[in-house]
Amino acid sequence: YLAYIAGAIAAFYIAFSFTFWDNSVEAEVYAGLALTINMIAWITMIWIEKSKGLSHQHLLLLMVYLFFLGFGIHQTVLQVAPAVLFIVLYPMISNAYKEDSGKFWKLFGLYTVAILIIYIIFIGIGKTVHVPDLSKMAFAAAIVALLYYYLRHDISPKTWILAIILIIIGLSPHIFLMIRSEHRPFINEGYPHTLKLFKDYVLRTQYGPTSMFNRRATFLYQMKDQFLTYFSWQFFHPETLAQWIKIPVNAIQFFANLIVTFLGIIGAYFQYKKNRHSFVYLFAFFFMASIAMVFVMNLSDKEVRVRDYFFVTAYNFWAVWMGIGSIAIVAFLMKKIKVIAYIALILLALLPAVNMAANYHIHDRSNQLIPLDYGMNLLNGLEENAIIFTNGDNDTFPLWYAQAVHDPWAKENIYPAKDVYPTAHTKKLIKDALAYKKTQLNGIRQDVSVANLSLLNTPWYLKQLRDLEGVEFNIPENHIDLCQTSPSSVLFPRRVDKTRYLTVYSPNHADSLNLKIKKDKVLYVKDLAILQIIKDNFGKRPIYFAVTVPDIQEYKNHLKNEGMVYRLVPESNKEELDVKRTMTNVDSVYSYRSIFDDSIYKDDNMMRLLNNYGSGFFNLALHFRDKKDYGKAIDYMERGIRFFYNKKRFYPGLSQLYVEAAYRLIDIKMYKEAYEHIENAIYYDKTDKHMADILYNAALLTGDKQKSIELLTKLKVYQTQNNKINKYIALLQEQKKSVNQ
Repeated sequence: YLAYIAGAIAAFYIAFSFTFWDNSVEAEVYAGLALTINMIAWITMIWIEKSKGLSHQHLLLLMVYLFFLGFGIHQTVLQVAPAVLFIVLYPMISNAYKEDSGKFWKLFGLYTVAILIIYIIFIGIGKTVHVPDLSKMAFAAAIVALLYYYLRHDISPKTWILAIILIIIGLSPHIFLMIRSEHRPFINEGYPHTLKLFKDYVLRTQYGPTSMFNRRATFLYQMKDQFLTYFSWQFFHPETLAQWIKIPVNAIQFFANLIVTFLGIIGAYFQYKKNRHSFVYLFAFFFMASIAMVFVMNLSDKEVRVRDYFFVTAYNFWAVWMGIGSIAIVAFLMKKIKVIAYIALILLALLPAVNMAANYHIHDRSNQLIPLDYGMNLLNGLEENAIIFTNGDNDTFPLWYAQAVHDPWAKENIYPAKDVYPTAHTKKLIKDALAYKKTQLNGIRQDVSVANLSLLNTPWYLKQLRDLEGVEFNIPENHIDLCQTSPSSVLFPRRVDKTRYLTVYSPNHADSLNLKIKKDKVLYVKDLAILQIIKDNFGKRPIYFAVTVPDIQEYKNHLKNEGMVYRLVPESNKEELDVKRTMTNVDSVYSYRSIFDDSIYKDDNMMRLLNNYGSGFFNLALHFRDKKDYGKAIDYMERGIRFFYNKKRFYPGLSQLYVEAAYRLIDIKMYKEAYEHIENAIYYDKTDKHMADILYNAALLTGDKQKSIELLTKLKVYQTQNNKINKYIALLQEQKKSVNQ
């Protein structure tokens, strides 16, 4: 019965581990990937138990089918294929070379070198023929050829034929991509409706060639700062437990890591002592999912997001050892004192429940409306028929979702378009695009065209914007098709040889953009596409950039902030903030559901999104400060601070605002609040180098030199060598003495 308990403990550890649970509540592929790999591992163990030689080949065929069915979910399903090969072939190898192990190792070394040479050769060939994964295909083909050569007498031709048929059937769901793509759905990534585009899609051509030999970061970094760091997140979420039992997070993290490591090592050792073959087989799975996976994935040290999901299989196999380790402790105690053994069993069985409870809050998505509102707010802040450039996944998919999915609580806001003069052709394109979208979408603001910068590098997406979104893009078809491969294309990446000036006129010929592109700037496909979209659509449709879009210096003089977006305007060198529109957006249009509900967990990703709300409030605060309207300035700044996790870094600025307000308004209440905010700022950061200036100015403006001296002295405790603070104290004391005299 202990074995079943071990399995249950392992299953609960896996189910409620951080990344596995994360994958299970996302519309992603990794939960399906985990299911497929675990099924393959389970069937492999059943085959080991039942087979003699290469008997029970129907189980091997089932594994082949699952591998290639799983390939349609995510290609990393093949990460455990070498482990399965080893487990299946090891008994045969050990028997065949029992008398001459030296011969085996010679052949093994020879074949390994030969296969690596083939891999390296085909990397170069793959680059030439634009098939990035050709080296991996050649690698797999070489292994299959070796298998056939050595197993041709043990596996019948019928079984080989069945394996090929099952591979084709397993891969057949890919055909759905071509069929569905031909129907032109709203989100049609890759548009794989032809054989060439289908091949590019499946072979991931858009990502370019990769090689595990060209390291993108040191292997030590990849193991320590990525694999092991993500490993430490998986069990007993320390931040949550620290809040419950009032123990420092570092202490909880230490004990959590100790428990996870101890149980896993005990489990591995117990399995090794009980059945070495069983241990070696499970270790093979774990090795391929961990160390080998780190080496092959070759993640860079500048990834745009954490990649813990690539290693979830390794953490799952470790959880199996944790389950075995739990019953190993109980089995050991059973031989000593049974009462203690039963107590230990209860405690060890409850640990996964503690893990579940600790991880529950951060994976609870009920009432989590921040991503939906983010997309809805971005759309609702735009004028009718707008084009908006977005940067990445986080500021694109929420918009697509808001457009596609009906939300009964969503409110639609459409600002009438101003200063645009659409031509008859533009109106027809917009009308046709809306007619198409109404057949596909059920959400709000279907009139808006979302142009994602990352996808603008691809020909299929440029055509999708042109053909289905009503975005004018007057570039010949062949130039779009060759944008990534041929220098003859006007969209091919290039370095600007000299500073260039581009003037774009509106259809009314009165409004224009005067853009400056500096010498030596590298223009990628997306940059050239942005310029072309602006050239063809300026003055016909409102054009915006999300505030998340980086590197838009060329347009700086023509951008006006409206909260979470910048609008492209013809005026140059005028006020950079549309005050009226921004106030309307942040006060009336934007929805802030879930943001201020402390019971709802917000991860780092969400906190970064919220910063974009705060910037709109801060822009208004600065505007009203310049206008000497301190009441509104303070109101918007205090409201803006609420959107930032690290609020304390804004307290000095708020303190300065209160000081100015107290002085300008000669308001005793404001004067007291000014010093209260200064004290708060000092409380949170006694080393802020700007606080001395704020306090000195506060003393000069408010006349309360004694209060400023007291607070400056608090700073001095932490900055005894700061000459500025000592100088300010001396000056204030001298002025105070002069006043008294």
